[in-house]
Amino acid sequence: MQVADVSFPALDIPERAIRYVLLAAIVGFPVALVFGWFFDIGVGGIRRTAPAAPGDDAFRPLQRSDYLILAALAAVAVIIVYNVVQNVADEPAAPVRRAPDGPPMVAVLPFVAASLAGDSEFFATGVHDDLLTQLSKLQSIRVISRTSVLGYKDVERNMREIGAELGADAIMEGGVQIAGEKIRINAQLIDAHTDEHLWAETYDRELTASNIFEVQSEIARAITSALHATLSDQDTGQLDEIPTDNLAAYRVYRQALEFTGPTWRNAEYRALLEEAVALDPEFTRAWALLVGHLAHANFYNENDPAEIARAEEILEVINRLAPGSADDLLAQALYTYYVIRDFEQARVLIDRARQLMPSDIKLLEIKSWIQRRQGDLEGRVETFRAMRELDPREALWAASLVGGLITVHRYDEAQQELDSIDFEDIYILQMRNLLAVREHRDLDRWAARELEILDEFDHRKELTLRHETFIARRDFAGAAEWLRGKTDPNYDDSLPFGTDVEMSTLEAAWFLGEVDKHADLVQELIERMEASRKPNGEFEYAGTNVHMAGVLAFMGRYDEAARYMRRGIRALSGDLAGVMSVAGIECRLYGMAADVEGAVECIRRGAAGASGVVPFYEVLLPHYDSIRDEPAFVELLEEDW
Repeated sequence: MQVADVSFPALDIPERAIRYVLLAAIVGFPVALVFGWFFDIGVGGIRRTAPAAPGDDAFRPLQRSDYLILAALAAVAVIIVYNVVQNVADEPAAPVRRAPDGPPMVAVLPFVAASLAGDSEFFATGVHDDLLTQLSKLQSIRVISRTSVLGYKDVERNMREIGAELGADAIMEGGVQIAGEKIRINAQLIDAHTDEHLWAETYDRELTASNIFEVQSEIARAITSALHATLSDQDTGQLDEIPTDNLAAYRVYRQALEFTGPTWRNAEYRALLEEAVALDPEFTRAWALLVGHLAHANFYNENDPAEIARAEEILEVINRLAPGSADDLLAQALYTYYVIRDFEQARVLIDRARQLMPSDIKLLEIKSWIQRRQGDLEGRVETFRAMRELDPREALWAASLVGGLITVHRYDEAQQELDSIDFEDIYILQMRNLLAVREHRDLDRWAARELEILDEFDHRKELTLRHETFIARRDFAGAAEWLRGKTDPNYDDSLPFGTDVEMSTLEAAWFLGEVDKHADLVQELIERMEASRKPNGEFEYAGTNVHMAGVLAFMGRYDEAARYMRRGIRALSGDLAGVMSVAGIECRLYGMAADVEGAVECIRRGAAGASGVVPFYEVLLPHYDSIRDEPAFVELLEEDW
């Protein structure tokens, strides 16, 4: 394949400057025409044109009226020039989201299927996804992740606009056509800043898995060449790898990747991966996903020796086939994180994998999980920032970055990040609403906006979020009525403690002084949790202590609740994410118990370090109404958070 370098140096002339020069020419032409009709320029200067007659001079000296005409023409010319200059100087340029310093950023738009019939659509999706995987391995370029580019499928957009929105330096378009046993893949690379075509090629090959991966590797090499980047020895070695040469295994693997949602509990997802590795026992990419599935399932269904043994067996297979590869390191990291729960070692493995696949968003996501467990929430913010750079149109990472900044109490930065987001999402809107409380300190206003957001978007925790708005505006009867007869659709019945709806029901009853009316529910929850104790007397799940503390607090047994709360925090000490998540619950229990010192110290502690306590919101909640007039709490209310 020959790669034609068709790039040329572009003149750096703003489009608006060209536009106004043309405007000046169009408007100024009549001025020049009028001037040419009445006047001529000769050796003696400007003279009034006279009708030619035998023996007459063709020029007549300027009269007083001629000077008036010249002055008018000069004034018009000055006005035109002034307006052109002002418009060029003052008109704001279209905002361009340039990629930060570093290797060039490439956006690969979804490949187009030449026909919706047959396998063209299937392979167009597969080629696009696999090409992104190939490009994510390269050190010399960066690639925008799949989620951000999917929004441009079948959308006619200016390449410069797309480049600005994604922060891309170059954009690739492509298409796939299947005809019998043949596959045609075409691709072209465009400079996102100038619209220049940097490279284009069409590949006609036999439809085999090897050919598909080889074409992707050739495209990756062509991109680096067109962008004047240099492939490292590591890059070259990884591009030479063929994940599988078994087309049937590739098809099944691609079908597994089409699943969305929590795949760890999806039996069909596992079955497809098992089928893929049965068809090609050397398909390490599929093996690695299978380890992740088994390990993740074990995280929630502990101590299944058969599943753990199966995962360990697969780890040995991968390590034998591709020791030290990205697949090997990913599989080890997932096993270490979910099964062994050695978060530090999992982080080391993920960092090593990222050296092999620096643009892989999934590796960054796993790293953020590990940082959360380790309590490295400042580092997690920077991980989310890197994810935003690689996946700028994915609302989850945008919201995660803002949420991370709120968690470490960097509220001004969080607001700046929100201001830079030009798309809507329920979590982003909720965080805008939360940060607004910092200014207006009005929970009624917060609740009204929260309800508007929930009316506009679906949320899997809508029941309890709406309950929270009732509680915040102190409509406790409304909260109780809202939850009456409802059940939690997301409840995992393998867990011993109460559902969010059950706990929220008791919370509303506590505010109303009606917990006694729910004695049966209280008894059921306590029995359910007591049944989960291990022989040593500890609960099977550390979080059960926190739920027990909540139930006891709703019953008015505050001293016992505080003991269970402390026990729960100790049990979660190895999981700093868990400690952080229950910080707000602990503070509210002190408020409910009218423990001024405990509540104030808890909120201050939460505000001083990374935690789930958002102090300017927390202090306004009704859980602290019994101590709201106490001097220590008044001082807390007056803090400028």
